[in-house]
Amino acid sequence: MQHFCLTIAGSDPSSGAGIQADIRTFDRIGVHPFSVITALTYQSASKFHGYKSLSNELDSQLEALFEDYPIKYVKIGMIPDKKSIEIITNYIKRYNLCAVLDPVSISSTGKRLSIRGIEEELESKLFPLVTVLTPNIHEAAFYTNIDMTDFKLNDINKIKECATLLLKKIYPTESIDSREKAVIIKSVMTEKSTICDILCISEDINSKPKFHIFKKPKIFLDKNVHGSGCVFSSAITAFLAKNFTLFEAINSAETFFDEKFQKYIELPQQGAVIDLTISNERLGVVEQVKEIYSFLSSNKELSQLIPEVRMNISGALSNATEKKDIAAIEGRITIIDDYPFASGEVKFGVSDHTARLILEAKKYDKSINFVMNLKYKEPWISLLLEKSNLQLEEIKREQQPKETKSKEESTMQWIIQKIMNQRVKFPDIIWDKGAIGKEPIIRLFGKNSKEIIEKLKMISDVLKLSTD
Repeated sequence: MQHFCLTIAGSDPSSGAGIQADIRTFDRIGVHPFSVITALTYQSASKFHGYKSLSNELDSQLEALFEDYPIKYVKIGMIPDKKSIEIITNYIKRYNLCAVLDPVSISSTGKRLSIRGIEEELESKLFPLVTVLTPNIHEAAFYTNIDMTDFKLNDINKIKECATLLLKKIYPTESIDSREKAVIIKSVMTEKSTICDILCISEDINSKPKFHIFKKPKIFLDKNVHGSGCVFSSAITAFLAKNFTLFEAINSAETFFDEKFQKYIELPQQGAVIDLTISNERLGVVEQVKEIYSFLSSNKELSQLIPEVRMNISGALSNATEKKDIAAIEGRITIIDDYPFASGEVKFGVSDHTARLILEAKKYDKSINFVMNLKYKEPWISLLLEKSNLQLEEIKREQQPKETKSKEESTMQWIIQKIMNQRVKFPDIIWDKGAIGKEPIIRLFGKNSKEIIEKLKMISDVLKLSTD
């Protein structure tokens, strides 16, 4: 299933903040980004020169998207003027959107991102419509009129009071709101070596709020890291769009942000931005998946190998331990005009069955990095056993214990464990004849793209696949 969400924010030429940072964050988490620009800014990572509001074009941008797409999740960043607030609130109400608001009105360099006095309008009209509010400590203090200058973690009641007041502000007073909502106050200074984010979450307007503290080591920098608030709030939105619960989305965003914040790109003039680029190893895995797909999609006869459940190609990082370490084609591979055709892009974290196969396979052979599922035909197995040097193993699905059938996400692990209990060397192919509600499948394993392609060529030759 393709996940997607929308960002409504200002455009940042440095791409460290604003709509560009949101788009990159959405993409890294595995959701498709829609974007609407509220303003053009003239800035670098260390200097802010000004902005131009696009409020006159805002409604047209939003209408074009909502006319065609069932958008439900939106991240809201820079709002330059009252007209923009009016337009955005209308869309939240009309489409019952789940909105995450980063209530930023001052840039990280200390310059205004909106007209003076917009904060009152923001608080009265937009706050009651959002699901998550992500102020930093200074913004939280401003909107609650609570002095946080000398706050310490041992004075936790003060920050809880602040968070509770903000939580009340995001529930509308004119009606009973049954939605779960949350406020997370970012970057609370606690002690010399630690900072924390304070989460205040409530099931509905009448529930007693619960608190959670996310502690993290303080990183001492002699420069500002531009766009950190944008990345964090857009990460929450992306995880919500992937159907995470509110707490799960915030918790996952914390983990994502912390991992990215440990690595930042230093720019001239004391500027820095969070590094959202893909590592060379990840790029290498993506390129290998693309290489296999390129070979597959350019050979018409190979469309005969695509099963009813469609095909996927998954590739793993060498030290993969989780699904997020596995790249695959989002949406799988189908047949268009008689050729194999991918319905999505290659991304990390989008595979399930094949990801679990690789992760379990690597417990027995760390060199196994790629797997793809092929169509099963009984005569094909006989031909491959007789005329190829591929090592094949059958798994009998009817032998699967009931406890693993009923346990979520355990079948793929059982398949690998069952095979490797009777082998030393990992096979090239694991196949089965299916079961009730389960299509028969051939699973092809390999170390790299070159090996997978060579095996596909061998399979095609042995099976005498052709376009005739």
